[in-house]
Amino acid sequence: MKYEYLHPRDELAVTLERIYNYKMTTTSGGNLSILDENGDIWITPARVDKGQLTPQDIVCVRKDGAIEGRHPPSSEFPFHKAVYEARPDIRSVVHAHPMALVAFSCAHKIPDTKAYPSVWNNNGIVGFAPYGVPGSSDLGAKIAEEFKKGHNSVILENHGVCCGGVNLQDAFQRFESLEVCAKAQIKAGVIGTAKALSEEQIQMQSESYYKLDSFEYDTGMMSIKEKELRCELTKFVQRGYRQRLLSGTTGTFSARIDKDCFLITQYQLDRCTIEPEDLVMIRKNKKQFGKKPSRALHAHRALYEANPEINCIINASPVNALAFSICREKIDTYTIP
Repeated sequence: MKYEYLHPRDELAVTLERIYNYKMTTTSGGNLSILDENGDIWITPARVDKGQLTPQDIVCVRKDGAIEGRHPPSSEFPFHKAVYEARPDIRSVVHAHPMALVAFSCAHKIPDTKAYPSVWNNNGIVGFAPYGVPGSSDLGAKIAEEFKKGHNSVILENHGVCCGGVNLQDAFQRFESLEVCAKAQIKAGVIGTAKALSEEQIQMQSESYYKLDSFEYDTGMMSIKEKELRCELTKFVQRGYRQRLLSGTTGTFSARIDKDCFLITQYQLDRCTIEPEDLVMIRKNKKQFGKKPSRALHAHRALYEANPEINCIINASPVNALAFSICREKIDTYTIP
C-alpha cells in the first residue's frame, strides 16, 4: 500500500487503525487531520471508537467553515486549525495518547531525542505546551506557539503529544519514533543512566550518508534467487514491524545474492508497507537507479566483504535492546540458555 495514492478519508482511517492496533492510543483518545490543497481540513470525528473507525466516518471541514460528514469533527479541531495557521509548511497533524509519552507529559518532561539518531532526524528538539483544557482555543494557542518556534513535535502537559508533518506519514513517523524513544528512556532508567549523543556524534551521523553511482536495473533479468530473496526479506521486515522489533523508519535488513551483490531496505521507507520491489539492489559500489538505500549500507557491505559466510544482516532497535544501548550497557546473554 502506497499512502500517497490514498484519499484523505482512507489515509486517515488506515493510519488511525495502525495507531490503535499498536496500542499507541486509547479507544476515545487521539485525532488526526490532513490539510488539503483546497484549504479544507479532513479530520477524525468526535465520539467514535478508534478501534472501529472507517473512511466514511472521516469529517471534512471546508475552508469556509462548512462541515461535511455524518459525525461532528473532533473536539480538538481548534488546535489542528491553529497549528496549520501557525505553520504553513505543515499539512498534517497527529495527536494521540501513547503510554510512554503521556508519562513524560505527566512528569512535565520531554524525551531527549539525541539519545538515538533516527529520532533526532525525525523530531529535532521537542517542544512542551503548558496545560490547556482539551478542545479549547487556549490549548490551541499554546500548541501553536510551540510550533511557531520551529518544533515539529510537542508534548502537551498532562495530556499527550502532537506531531506535524508535510504529509500524514511524515507526522506519523515523528509520532511513532518519539514514542519508541520515550519507552526506551523509561526502561533505561531501570538499567542505569541514559546518555545522549554529543553534538560531534550527531554531526558525524548526519554526514555519514553519501551518494553512490547508479546502474540501470532491468526487472526482466531477475534471477529466481533474487525473486525469492526479495519476497522472503520483505516478509521478515513486515514481521519485524508487527512484532515491534523495529519502527516505520528504523531497522535495516539485507540479504546477499552473490559475492558482489546484495539487497537492502530503502532509507526512510515505511517498514510496515514495504513490498519486494521496494528493496534496493547493490552491485559492487553502485546502487539500483532511482532508489535510496539505507544509510547502514556501508556497514552491511563491509560485513559482507569481511565475512564471506554471512548471507543476511539485520540491524534494528527493539525498545528493550535500545534501552541498554542508550545506557552504554551490555546485555548478559548468559541469563537464558
